[in-house]
Amino acid sequence: MMMQDPNDNLFKDVLANYTAPVPEDGFTQNLMAQIEVKSKRQERIRRVSIYGASFAGGLIAASQFPALLNMIAKIQVAIPSWPQAEALPFSVWSIAGLVLLSFVLWAAFDRKASDIF
Repeated sequence: MMMQDPNDNLFKDVLANYTAPVPEDGFTQNLMAQIEVKSKRQERIRRVSIYGASFAGGLIAASQFPALLNMIAKIQVAIPSWPQAEALPFSVWSIAGLVLLSFVLWAAFDRKASDIF
């Protein structure tokens, strides 16, 4: 059996009107509109920044392309003949390729490190 405290009734009376709605005069709608405008502006700034950086990076890479072609033209590679490579069966090369492809796919789709951020 619980004892009744006279202060419990006073406390319940105080809390009875606590949940009554408070007039906000459109505060929530104004706040949500401001948040939406800011998020659209930030998204636009982000998009322009990414496109601009990509374009600048492309220009820098394109400006270095002639130097890359000149460097490749100067390289002379002597490809050795490997008789051992011809002796290996095709299935070994297939397995090696599948292992390499599996590793690349695993590394591309593994999201554990990116989920940290």
